[in-house]
Amino acid sequence: MSALVASASSVARHVAPARRGPDPSRARGSPSSTPPRDPASRCVVARPSASRRGDAQVARFWKGLGQPARRGADEGTSSKSSLKAGGALTPFPKDYAQMVSQCQKALQHGLDDGLGLMEIQFPPGGLETAPGDVEGNMESNLTVQHLRGICAQFERNKTAKTTRVFFPDPIEAKLARTGTNASPDGVRAPSNSETRAWFAPNNWPGPVDFLESPSFLSVSGLDKVLNKRVSTWNKAKANDTAFVVAYPVSNVSELTCTRELYEGELGRGTGARPIVVCNGELERTRTNYYPPFWNAGEMAPLREFVKVFEQIYFIHNFKGSNPAVLFRCYPGPWQVMRRRRDDSLEVVWTGEEYPGVQKVALEILPKHP
Repeated sequence: MSALVASASSVARHVAPARRGPDPSRARGSPSSTPPRDPASRCVVARPSASRRGDAQVARFWKGLGQPARRGADEGTSSKSSLKAGGALTPFPKDYAQMVSQCQKALQHGLDDGLGLMEIQFPPGGLETAPGDVEGNMESNLTVQHLRGICAQFERNKTAKTTRVFFPDPIEAKLARTGTNASPDGVRAPSNSETRAWFAPNNWPGPVDFLESPSFLSVSGLDKVLNKRVSTWNKAKANDTAFVVAYPVSNVSELTCTRELYEGELGRGTGARPIVVCNGELERTRTNYYPPFWNAGEMAPLREFVKVFEQIYFIHNFKGSNPAVLFRCYPGPWQVMRRRRDDSLEVVWTGEEYPGVQKVALEILPKHP
């Protein structure tokens, strides 16, 4: 059954330019009705407009990359005690220009610290939105646009020419290189699905690639059964210095390809090259968004794989009548902020370890209304 569903998904995403659709399960909310607190007790910034587990091999890999020790998952403090101690917190971005700048700095810190797997997650259609709030084409196009700005950091550190950027499939890679072109009958795609050639050869000096070309064998898993599976790591070149994977969210196969790339790098030991995943919505895999019976053979290793990521830049909005946001800019701490009615953000919790979206919703936010 899962093979038929995956195959149908693959066909649907290649019939028309539409590539990602909104998730109907996403909750949508209304403006906050909570009265503002005493301004003296909050950290205020401008409101925007728009555990780890693994086998011994993984442990040796991280030790080899020199990843710093981390605190326990339950460690956390209120914002007041953290600020009294003199800790500097990264402000929530006021717009996408500031967000891209923060991402660039977080990326460089991660590269300098030798992180092997880095996650960047942000809402592309508005800093207060959640994935799925914006139409699928626009969400993908905006992600590419912001990702190009983030990748400018590789140009600054002189490694852009050897940084390979992976898109999910050949169609996505072509759109990133050439933009939206007129269809054979001369009719252009709808305006909300148009995209610029953000990774064109004259705009991005590094290689642009794709994870795989979807087929019935690949999406059904028969390529593994028939021993015809070609690992994504085979696409990597000896002179590549880093890999960026753009939104591998359409199906399980795309995340599996990302894992193949990582496993290939594991074999290099201390010579492993960093992998950055942008808007992969890895939280779905971490929190069992997919039911246990869904492609169980693939999902079990993927759930372990996503736990290895370091979230170097992360924005997750909690919608509803009393909205909030989970935010982090590496190497700074995690922050939980309440959105107040006076267009301010109040930091109500900070911690060194990723708390998880579910813990924030069920444990942290109820303590800080």
